[in-house]
Amino acid sequence: MTKVLEGVRVLDFGRFIAAPYCGMILADMGAEVIRVDRPKGEEDRYVGLKAANGENLTYPSYARNKKGLSLDILTKEDNGGRKVFEDLIKVSDVFLHNFSPGAVKAFNLGYDDVKAIKPDIVYAGVSCYGSTGPYSERVGFDQIAQFFSGAAAMSGFPENPPTRAGLTWVDFSTALCTTIGILLALRHKDATGEGQQVDCALLQTAVSFTAPFIAEAEILGRERPRIGNRTPYYGPTDLYKCTDGYVYIATTMEGMWRRLMKIIGKEEFLENPNYAKDLDRFERRDEIDPFVAEWMAAHSVKEVEKIMDENRIPVGRYNSTAEVSSDPQVQYRRMIEYCDLEHPGLEKVPVCGIPIGLSKTPGAVERRAPKLGEHTDYYLRDVLGYDDETITKLTESGAVKSATP
Repeated sequence: MTKVLEGVRVLDFGRFIAAPYCGMILADMGAEVIRVDRPKGEEDRYVGLKAANGENLTYPSYARNKKGLSLDILTKEDNGGRKVFEDLIKVSDVFLHNFSPGAVKAFNLGYDDVKAIKPDIVYAGVSCYGSTGPYSERVGFDQIAQFFSGAAAMSGFPENPPTRAGLTWVDFSTALCTTIGILLALRHKDATGEGQQVDCALLQTAVSFTAPFIAEAEILGRERPRIGNRTPYYGPTDLYKCTDGYVYIATTMEGMWRRLMKIIGKEEFLENPNYAKDLDRFERRDEIDPFVAEWMAAHSVKEVEKIMDENRIPVGRYNSTAEVSSDPQVQYRRMIEYCDLEHPGLEKVPVCGIPIGLSKTPGAVERRAPKLGEHTDYYLRDVLGYDDETITKLTESGAVKSATP
């Protein structure tokens, strides 16, 4: 089956999450995505807990379906790496990176530099603050954007300081914005023959999410409160302890509120004028929630799920990360896939499934993440047409490294 992005070649210099996850989606949908490492490998292969092959278990998800090439272009020495880079740009459709602003400037990797090599290139750069503006030279990560954007002001419990989310949601959402940007740019290129710059920033993504809450603060003079697992301005919505675990319920509409009160045996609350509106119930949550918690504490997780489902109240059990992959819905939708990393003990490694469902041109997890330099020889020899002497010189200079013996 032809995949929707077949024929698109992406030169992927992404590191860690935002750019690599973007490249992963493009590869899942059929693009030829070339993951480029320096000859010693990038830190995002090795940082954190390591598996038996010496690499972490983050890299296999974000690099599956990609090809692997080793190339050093971040050096001032004339080792031949720049020439290889330029030749690869000439045969690629998309250049994807999240180099630091300093590296972009120092090694001539900006849009104008790359456009001079291939005028119709789609150039996608990810940074913390964006390529323009007073902070454009600063470096930053997901955590910085969470605090800078106001998101952390709403996270955590009131007795504690502002708290970032454990999941790096700014990285992942910026990856999705970058993916959309690349697809829009490719659409424009198909129509006009023109390339363009896709400029995405962690802070810009985060602020796009916090903008409604910024409006509340500026227009209504009210900051969103830090209320732990609750949700502002309606409810009961919280995480509750059961006899054998935890469940989360989200009571967000009048009908749900009425059904919940009947379930827990507090129908008299429905006639109480103090609880007539969502905001009233939120403001008096400490009067209501203890009765919900008491009812939950007397029931098992399965019992609560069954009762809430029957009454059309959104409910979800708390799962540890070790429990997620065994869930029947996760399994049915193949939210977790498995890859054989071809190393003892790593024959069945969980990786993320395809997050986008397409009925006509679905993506697929077809290949494990590439080993360091696994396809270097193929690209130098078969794609760029380099001869043995040239490849030997590049290898000896340290510009490239091939996994091929």
